[in-house]
Amino acid sequence: MKNARNHIEMAVAMLAAIVAFDIHAQSFPSKPIRMVVPFPPGGPGEVIARPVADGLQAVIGQPVVVDFKPGAGAIPGMQSLMSAPADGHTLFVGSNVLVLSKWLFKNLPYDPQRDLRGIVELANSPYLVLVSSSFPGSSIADLINAAKAAPGKLNYASSGAGTQSHISAEMFSDAAGIKMTQVPYKGAGPAYPALMSGDVTVFFDNVFSSVGQVKGGRIKPLGVTSLARVSQYPSLPTVDEQGLKGFETSSWFGIVAAKGVPDAIVARLNEALNKALQAPEVRERYGKLGLMPTGGSAQGFQKLIDGELDRTGKVVRSVGITIN
Repeated sequence: MKNARNHIEMAVAMLAAIVAFDIHAQSFPSKPIRMVVPFPPGGPGEVIARPVADGLQAVIGQPVVVDFKPGAGAIPGMQSLMSAPADGHTLFVGSNVLVLSKWLFKNLPYDPQRDLRGIVELANSPYLVLVSSSFPGSSIADLINAAKAAPGKLNYASSGAGTQSHISAEMFSDAAGIKMTQVPYKGAGPAYPALMSGDVTVFFDNVFSSVGQVKGGRIKPLGVTSLARVSQYPSLPTVDEQGLKGFETSSWFGIVAAKGVPDAIVARLNEALNKALQAPEVRERYGKLGLMPTGGSAQGFQKLIDGELDRTGKVVRSVGITIN
């Protein structure tokens, strides 16, 4: 009798959970959605966010407002997210910055694992290993040999200490067994003239922001850091193909929400955002910029975030990178 009662109680509890799940999913969204972008208007964050915000609005039937909250470590934007109700109506466009900030800022007011949950990965842009057109080699092996011939004397540009271009170059150095010296710049813009002039030998920049520079003809890519070749450079071999097996690094962008958002709403948002990413206009706009639309499950995106936290943390600790 007792076992029967326990089974009935469990069944009632499961039914209540299912009903609650359905109610959450059916009533959401009940008002406009705010999409927080931790970058200035007109920058890469807007290029990523605007098409998918428009696509999401078309799918869910509620306005989606893009709200720019730029600032170091994505802190102002994250504070805006954390101060809002955890009901799925406030979203955040996250990137590698989310995981890097955990290791770079000593007093970061959020923790990406404790405070956030992944909704969906939006897009991915692998890096190109770039050299000046005057560099005497044409392959990753040539670059590695040049670095081994003069340990520590080959300089590489970064978009700034602690940026993904910095992390990517250090990952490459570790994988190749070489030592290069970082020359940090304030963004990719000033790094390119230094590369063209020969002040630095190599620069890791993502396909997304380097397409125009490569077309100019004064720099050349030696390899791409994805495991598969990219459509923008179909004849360019990957770093993996050129001997550094398994080497992969990229800039990624995705939607996260506060940890307390119910599972039903996460599932609803994931479904809607995946539909938005399938819109031809979104895929076309991303593709022209060297971005690969990704999509996928919320669990898959969370796994990416967790894996990146572990991987970048090891690099930051090994190299001793600090911001404050």
